[in-house]
Amino acid sequence: MTAITHVHRARLYKLASMAFDRPDEQFEEALLSGTFEEQLLESAAALENEELEEHAAAVVEAAPTDEDGADDLYSDWATLFGFEEGGNISQYQIEYSPGTLVTSTDVLADISGFYGAFGLSMDEGNRERVDHLCIQLEFLSHLALQTAYLEQDGDETGIEVLTDAQGSFLEDHLGRWTGRYRETVAEDADVEFYRALAALVDGLVADDTDRFDIEPREFEETPPSPLEGLNDGEGDFRCGTCGATPSGSTAEMPMGDRKGPY
Repeated sequence: MTAITHVHRARLYKLASMAFDRPDEQFEEALLSGTFEEQLLESAAALENEELEEHAAAVVEAAPTDEDGADDLYSDWATLFGFEEGGNISQYQIEYSPGTLVTSTDVLADISGFYGAFGLSMDEGNRERVDHLCIQLEFLSHLALQTAYLEQDGDETGIEVLTDAQGSFLEDHLGRWTGRYRETVAEDADVEFYRALAALVDGLVADDTDRFDIEPREFEETPPSPLEGLNDGEGDFRCGTCGATPSGSTAEMPMGDRKGPY
């Protein structure tokens, strides 16, 4: 794989994280300026996956293009995913996996271990858990971009470490529940933008599953949450090293308001 391939992977994960996060002014600006549309379509096309391109086109088709539509999107997000509106669609891995409180705590510890291994820490004061969809997408964006840097430097050892980490994280975590998440959004959300976005995320993960030659065991059912009402008090992670593009690349990484690795 080339450095530019990893840059476009990183950008797609970043855009998906921004879009599934609570809408803010920066995301609204990206929508209304056409930046979100342009970058999403460019990066999907760069990966040369026809199905992924179709998903990206569906997201763009459903995305709001004016201020009223962007305002509606905020309300839609709060209704579907926000605690303040009693949203019934969870964006946490644990909610889609079977297991007890003990096994779920082990899963959270394993996810935290992935982040810590690459110098990432949760941002103090933010109350998201480490298994949140947007944080996991941010993490893979970070690893993909770091891989692009090492590809340009010819660091074969570093590339191998990052490749193994991405494959393992997808196989053990994100790749196990994006299919369930996509089904839940398709069934419970009446907002086409988020339905198309969930399909895009699942398609991106499927593309990487093939790329890294892995076979995640998808969770088959969604049990009652073993951690419902429990929050570890930790927040988002920040690495402060992402957001730049390897020299020689024309792709730009999107900006976002989430305090993650960009």
